[in-house]
Amino acid sequence: MRIIFLTLSASLLLAACGKKESSPAPAAAPAQQQAAAGGAENSRTYFSLPGASGGKVDLASYAGKPVMVFFFSKTCPYCREAGPFVEKVYSKYGPKGLNVVGICVEDSAEAALGFAKATGVTFPLAYGGASTSALYRTRGVPYIFLLDKNHDVYDVWEGYDPAADQSIISGVENLLAGKKRS
Repeated sequence: MRIIFLTLSASLLLAACGKKESSPAPAAAPAQQQAAAGGAENSRTYFSLPGASGGKVDLASYAGKPVMVFFFSKTCPYCREAGPFVEKVYSKYGPKGLNVVGICVEDSAEAALGFAKATGVTFPLAYGGASTSALYRTRGVPYIFLLDKNHDVYDVWEGYDPAADQSIISGVENLLAGKKRS
């Protein structure tokens, strides 16, 4: 029964690929609050997922640092278009203090690694992120979240359109310059 539920949930999530909706605000989840006990990590955005290349991708390891979180699926055409742009952001702003993490909503390392191979992304990738995607209240993929150094949501972009590239870059530059979100 659980497999049917997970398959149905994943199908619904993937069916919404590229769908643009209003910007959601992540909600707190009790399990995530427990994982982030002690207040050291923002419980509304915290995640710890298996890394596509092994190990874990844990938001807590980026404590005190801004992070761009990119939700994707291997076959989503909008995600495949967004991936190379997010890689350019990572290449340009990584040395300036921006961390980037990709979260594949599918349950296999192969899906995340296949996406990396197809798009040329080199930033850390996690997989099995459907529940994290739900925590962030996404409605499909791709979604790009910009988290400040406290891992509060600074900005969010749903779907992907190259027309939003400048908005994303401006958001990153403003965050890194310490400007408050307008």
